[in-house]
Amino acid sequence: MENIRERIYLAALLHDIGKFYQRADTGSVRSSQYLNAHNQAESTYCPVYKGQYSHKHVLWTAQFIEDFKQVFQNLLQEDAEILSSGKDSLLHLAAEHHLTEEQLSEWGRLIKEADGLSSGMDRSLEDAFRDSADESDTAWDAFKRKRMVSILQTIVGSDGEKPADTGARLPVESMRLTKEAAFPKRFEANEPAPDYASLWEKFIGEFKFIQANTYRAFSETFLNLLFKYASCVPASTIHFPDVSLYDHLKTTAALAVCLYDFQRSGAGERNPFLLIGADFSGIQPYIYQIVSKYAGKNLKGRSFYLRILSDAVVRYLLKELGLFQANVIYNSGGGFYLLAPNTPKVKERLREAVETIEERLFKAHGTTLFVAIDSIELSKEALMHQGKENLGSVWGDLFLKRDRKKAARFATQIQSNYAAFFEPSLRGGDAKRDSITGEEFVPGDKVVQMDNLTLKSVTASQIEIGKKLRETNLLVVKEGEPLAYWNDKEHIAPADLGFTYYFLNEEDIKEMKERLIASADQVSVITLNGKDGDCDFLHSINGINNVYGLEFYGGNESDRKDVPTFEAMCANENLSRMGVLRMDVDNLGRVFQQGIAPERATLSRFAALSRSFDFFFSGYLNTIWRETDPKRSFIVYSGGDDVFIVGSWDVVIELAEKIRADFKEFTCGNPAFSLSAGIAIVSPKFPIMKGAEESAEEESAAKAHEVQEGNHTYEKNSISFMDMPLNWDLEYPAVKRLKERLCEMLLSKKLPKSFLSKVMSHYANAGIKGHTITRMKTYWMLTYDLSRFKERADKSVKELIDHCIQEVCDSGRKTLDGEPLTTNYHALELWAFAARWAELAYRTDKEKNN
Repeated sequence: MENIRERIYLAALLHDIGKFYQRADTGSVRSSQYLNAHNQAESTYCPVYKGQYSHKHVLWTAQFIEDFKQVFQNLLQEDAEILSSGKDSLLHLAAEHHLTEEQLSEWGRLIKEADGLSSGMDRSLEDAFRDSADESDTAWDAFKRKRMVSILQTIVGSDGEKPADTGARLPVESMRLTKEAAFPKRFEANEPAPDYASLWEKFIGEFKFIQANTYRAFSETFLNLLFKYASCVPASTIHFPDVSLYDHLKTTAALAVCLYDFQRSGAGERNPFLLIGADFSGIQPYIYQIVSKYAGKNLKGRSFYLRILSDAVVRYLLKELGLFQANVIYNSGGGFYLLAPNTPKVKERLREAVETIEERLFKAHGTTLFVAIDSIELSKEALMHQGKENLGSVWGDLFLKRDRKKAARFATQIQSNYAAFFEPSLRGGDAKRDSITGEEFVPGDKVVQMDNLTLKSVTASQIEIGKKLRETNLLVVKEGEPLAYWNDKEHIAPADLGFTYYFLNEEDIKEMKERLIASADQVSVITLNGKDGDCDFLHSINGINNVYGLEFYGGNESDRKDVPTFEAMCANENLSRMGVLRMDVDNLGRVFQQGIAPERATLSRFAALSRSFDFFFSGYLNTIWRETDPKRSFIVYSGGDDVFIVGSWDVVIELAEKIRADFKEFTCGNPAFSLSAGIAIVSPKFPIMKGAEESAEEESAAKAHEVQEGNHTYEKNSISFMDMPLNWDLEYPAVKRLKERLCEMLLSKKLPKSFLSKVMSHYANAGIKGHTITRMKTYWMLTYDLSRFKERADKSVKELIDHCIQEVCDSGRKTLDGEPLTTNYHALELWAFAARWAELAYRTDKEKNN
């Protein structure tokens, strides 16, 4: 049967679209404004449970396909089986998945099973009556009022305690990079019901822009449209609504394709799925291996190159394994996970593909970069919580396999090419080197001259990418031969994997509109964030048979086209200092392996969890950055759960605070989540590679930081700079308030700057070990020196000095400037740090000092 595999994939993507359509309706089955007479007959598509029809949303699924019958037939001209009476038509495959197995065709049963596996339950039994009741006339208003719970709110902490339901729910809005559209909040009981009708109208308005006459181009674009509009729509209102319709449809489609391939392979009764995991190593050294003052020219392009390199690896695997976009469970931050069928053919193709990827990566980048790719079998029982298996433990086992492969990187290449690893190949000494990266030229390398710099071609390309990114909002990806009509546009083909990436804007697309529409080439046109984060990606100018989609990317928006130098960002007449920020989520591995309770661990929940991180760190982070003096910082890298930002030191600290505060709000204050940050404060001329190393050391100190309170130890959840890790909740607020009070007194001339010097001097001479002063004379010397500042001081300054003396001399006093706090530090450590911070701020702020 022609195209049945592609039809199954599209039918799975459509199977619950009726849940969205149903919520937009003003009535139920009998009073619907959308259902025609045929689709009001529940007997066609709805199962019977205890004498009543249930799962009535399938009527709206059928209606959606009928509404757009002409669209489907025009778009999918190669396949006439759209609305035919055959059980394997698109209509019947999509709308009949809740009928009994006896009523379904072979492929209908497959979609039914995929639906259940995605949800981790048998969707046809115990909840059928509740489903029917929830969709009845009497419950209609309540049904439409239900909103989604963020998956992040449900994650279990390290203590195993399930978090309390805060009552926060997600807005029912299309995807936008704003708090209003994407952050959970409490809705009052008297607030209007979600406006599903308006959301649906926008959805179908853009649905009509899809121009394709092949299943793949249509289905993949439709999947991306679901991402924009159905990520806020609950997949179920019967159960705890923490899974979106988008995540459910996507994982159902991925499972359906895998089941089809597994069934067709005749592989037997073994585990039908392969979970493939990958992680790049060498990313940080590669990004920061920049040795010259021209680092700013290359840093942004270098980090984005790694992003598209990872994307090219994913696309190559999808092509070689014959998979779809929905099979990508997660792809961000240098790591990705795919769901594939567990067949001998796929396993062999995976082995061959991994070998090819490793070889081409080694050829392009030597031993600098490596991607560890491994897989693990996945059973139906693990997805259905049956027996002793659960998805979280499988995910954990894959982590271990992948990490073992990282520990044995290049093992295959060493066996096949020993000389390349262990015999001298470079000249060293006075050999010609890349002016920015310091890498030695080898025979065959193309030499590029740019602004009096001698560069490797890949370095030059990365510089151009970095420049172009600031005016790029479209990334066009072409498989196979490059597009001749865009040869003059900036483009790159990472690691020779067969995919060319073009950096374009809307004007470029308009100029080539006719050629793009007429082109037989199937390309992917990816919108980066959308204008001002609006996430729009479908327009009437779209070409035929091109896949259109949306991806998030941190930091390409700017009013200026040039890449600012570090000196320009940190320019200050008094003191120029650059902040190098590194920040990530604490215990992320534990979150994925243990954060979802075993009885709730479903593929759709893991997909939702991954997507939530990507939204915040790759997408919403742009909003924080735009609102925080963007001309004085830029996002080098943001994705997965990692952030790397450089900028003026004070702006970078402010960014860290805002990222942490908004992440806490985004996760509904769930204690299972925390962020740790490290900031290196250096000269703008300081080598960025060393600055990155120092910020990594600060971040490690933050993650190692502990605060003891009675029998409880508070771990991680800290920020560290100037060699001082502070717990975000317990220590940092009080220290920051003290710093601000010191600055205020300095600026008002109430307190001489020498006070700060005295405090820091006594700290340096106190011989503090284990947070205890070992040189006893510190107590009386500090008391004497600081008391002298009180002679001509006003009341507020005298109070400040008294607090300092009392807190330093009384080790049992747990206050800072009179404010109670929980800390293991000696008070003198905190006073000295606040003084050092205040001095840096005072010297930097020229306006207030004049």
